[in-house]
Amino acid sequence: MDRPGCVLALPHVCRRGRMTDTVAPTLFAHYVPLNALRPESQADLARKSAIVTAGKGEYLFRIGDPADKALFVLAGEVQLTDAQNRTLSVIRAGTPAAAHRLAHQSPRTVNAHCASEVRALAVDASLLDVMLTWDQTGSFEVGELTPSGDGGDDWMTRLLQMRTFQLVPPANLQAMFMRMQEVTVEAGSVVVKQGDDGDYFYVVMSGRCIVTREQPNQKPVRLAELESGACFGEEALIADGKRNATITALTRCKLMRLSKSDFQTLLNQPLSRRIGYAEAQKLVAAGKARWLDVRLPSEFQNGALPGALNLPLYILRMKLAQLDQNTTWIVCCDTGRRSSVAVFVLTQKGYDAYVLDGGMPAAP
Repeated sequence: MDRPGCVLALPHVCRRGRMTDTVAPTLFAHYVPLNALRPESQADLARKSAIVTAGKGEYLFRIGDPADKALFVLAGEVQLTDAQNRTLSVIRAGTPAAAHRLAHQSPRTVNAHCASEVRALAVDASLLDVMLTWDQTGSFEVGELTPSGDGGDDWMTRLLQMRTFQLVPPANLQAMFMRMQEVTVEAGSVVVKQGDDGDYFYVVMSGRCIVTREQPNQKPVRLAELESGACFGEEALIADGKRNATITALTRCKLMRLSKSDFQTLLNQPLSRRIGYAEAQKLVAAGKARWLDVRLPSEFQNGALPGALNLPLYILRMKLAQLDQNTTWIVCCDTGRRSSVAVFVLTQKGYDAYVLDGGMPAAP
């Protein structure tokens, strides 16, 4: 098996490129958005990272290469050039620009030419994106998920009253209810364990569940209680990541669950509501929509779409009142993964929202 971060994943790096086998998580403190990850996430990601060394005149990557590694300049100077080898910008180690990953778009839209010998931190880009999404939704994954009402309504009726499910084609809803499996759990049983892989989407038919979040060297934090009609587990499936909270039955519960594959086909794909950059730009220019950037403030400050509102994913549920429900929101992030989670949350709360397909465009 190839070693994570090996030169094979960077085809245009100097062929004599040297790498270290281990990366200290403490290194992440100086780079955005690595410094926003939880310590345990940093440790996991560091094990799948490497330090790459390339000589003067070599390329870290060329236009058209896949951006499977997020690269951060540790030492030296990198010139970002266009197809005609014209210099677009210069990234020097130790400067504010070097605190951010090099040209994240995939495939690469610029060349990264080493103007001197360069040492770069190479991080698994897909894993980084999953961890960012996981960490930023963790504390608030199920906040305010419980639908309004006195608890006596039929769970299916309450589910269909949520705007999220009103956007799903009727045929998909029918298939969803047919494919759902009923499960009964006793009081005290763990339904979803923090850190486990996402496998099912759940709806509470009857009973009550408690949501807790575990923190290193601390007691579990109680986040919410879920009652009849509440749903949970969708964010780990959308982000294709780990569970970021534990769900435990407070009373004897009857649950309906939908498998990950059925969730993706019947719910997530119809609800993703993707829009291309050109079309989105026209809507924004016409005053018919606004950009909503769900990246970290430090990422937003390093480059954002004109007029965009920054509302990081990790506080989105808490700050929904800031968003005008009469506005169409086009949600953006680097790759679209965090945006997909945000759009699911927004539509669940009655907002008109779209994912910017492909993530943020390359800077001109």
